[in-house]
Amino acid sequence: MNSETRKEYILKKLEENHSVKIQELSRQLKVTRETIRKDLYLLEKEGIIKKIHGGAIMEIPNQETDYEKRKSEFQDAKEAIARRASAYIEEGDTIYLDYGTTTLALAREIVKLKNLTIVTNSLPIVNLLLSNETLELIIPGGTVRNNEGSLYGPFATNNIKDIYVTLGFFGCSGIDTKAGITSHHMGENIVSKEMIDHSQTSIMLVDHSKFGNVAFNKTASFDEIDIIITDEMRNPEEHQKLIQQGVELVYTEESEEAES
Repeated sequence: MNSETRKEYILKKLEENHSVKIQELSRQLKVTRETIRKDLYLLEKEGIIKKIHGGAIMEIPNQETDYEKRKSEFQDAKEAIARRASAYIEEGDTIYLDYGTTTLALAREIVKLKNLTIVTNSLPIVNLLLSNETLELIIPGGTVRNNEGSLYGPFATNNIKDIYVTLGFFGCSGIDTKAGITSHHMGENIVSKEMIDHSQTSIMLVDHSKFGNVAFNKTASFDEIDIIITDEMRNPEEHQKLIQQGVELVYTEESEEAES
């Protein structure tokens, strides 16, 4: 087995387990520990992994990308997820829209509807929905995070403690079969956690790029949410692991058509 094949094997193991041990890789690949160390060194130079004592972990960025940039990433997937999510909404519902660009895509669908109560601490979503006078907008408020246009902090959490909604739609930075659902910003995350608990039905809106990622703050375990709407999974094994944890997986119509 040459170096490239070994590196592919190592990356596959990292995708599955998020960490590898030199001793185990040496045994599995039937090469010396020094050979594995060299492979890990090369992968680290490429910026793909991070070496740790006795092994390595997948290198995961600890910073969010720019909000405006994220809006344009996987735009078709986010719009398809938003269309699927809008089917759950009925006139008269109370709805929480979380932070993020996929919930912003859902807001573009919601602005076409009427007679809904929307709770959100995302200023881009507020600005979008203001044009529809039949929508009642509730903004819990808080400290402004300028680069995201979001509101968070003690003022926000105090104001949402007595708010309960029919449907909560949530975004995230990462979703992993072991770590659960995670996000980057601690202040926003606290609000999201509270509103997951205050939603009769909590729905995660997740495009395929989020699977396998683990951000700094845990938002929820899978038993705390009801539905995940996505465009596609990375593999059937990941799908099955989520199903086994009691998650209802819903795919966009586009992905279902592609499979048929």
